[in-house]
Amino acid sequence: MTIYALSSGPGISGVAIVRISGSDASEVIRLLTGREIPKPRMATLRKINNINTSELIDEGIIIWFPGPESYTGEDMCEIHVHGGKAVVLALQNEISKIKNCRLAEPGEFTKIAFQNGKINLLKAESISDLISSETEIQRQQAIKIMSG
Repeated sequence: MTIYALSSGPGISGVAIVRISGSDASEVIRLLTGREIPKPRMATLRKINNINTSELIDEGIIIWFPGPESYTGEDMCEIHVHGGKAVVLALQNEISKIKNCRLAEPGEFTKIAFQNGKINLLKAESISDLISSETEIQRQQAIKIMSG
């Protein structure tokens, strides 16, 4: 199964990041761009299109992280697009049409990273703490735990 989700915060922003992880991540990129996957860990500008109509959704940055050298340990990519709600929804709608792709549950990327031995339980919990930190003290504490 391949999962995807908005990994940047919800709402309107200059940039939104949709993360995709799983065995079909490369196929998602091929279908959305009509091109082969970019070189690993290199930001590449691509046109992102509707799968069936080739209508342009947006032009954005694709970053490819082949497994096992990725956060989750699986093939993974990030698509950086403009952060308008309509852009993000159109992109997620197209990904949802691809066989074996589904919306990730909250924390599922970190859960997969833990299951694949990429991070330990302490680091997984500290990532959650860092994401939810609201004060400088909370941020510092989460960083201390992450650092061991």
